[in-house]
Amino acid sequence: MKRLSLFIFTALVLASCGQAPAGGNGADELVIKDTCAVIFVPSGDKLQSLKSAFGEKSFPGILQFNNATATADSLFLASKGVKIIRTSATQLHFIRKNGESLYINLNHPKYAWEIFLFTGLGDPIKADLGDIEAAYEEAGFK
Repeated sequence: MKRLSLFIFTALVLASCGQAPAGGNGADELVIKDTCAVIFVPSGDKLQSLKSAFGEKSFPGILQFNNATATADSLFLASKGVKIIRTSATQLHFIRKNGESLYINLNHPKYAWEIFLFTGLGDPIKADLGDIEAAYEEAGFK
């Protein structure tokens, strides 16, 4: 319950911080074509932005919690045989098996630590870090 509450708090703070999304230049882009889980762990400017949004005092705990949760979720996904890509790239470019593309700009304030589950057939599923099992089922991995 505490884990879910902290996740909801994190989402609310990010949604309310009111920053404009930063533009990308493609240098920080990850192209994803295969079935996998993409685990976004912020670094650099994105990490500093999150630190400003959460505040100096609370940030170390939030950082530790989210990194631990992402690690636990990746262990669950690995146990299911899902390929895992861990990245700090802020531009994700998903290419479906039919050739269609979807771009996600993780510089947007609504994103922090994220997991996207991608089968290549539809849009990637943004997983709830607090309930990776449900996201795994929703994504339809086989």
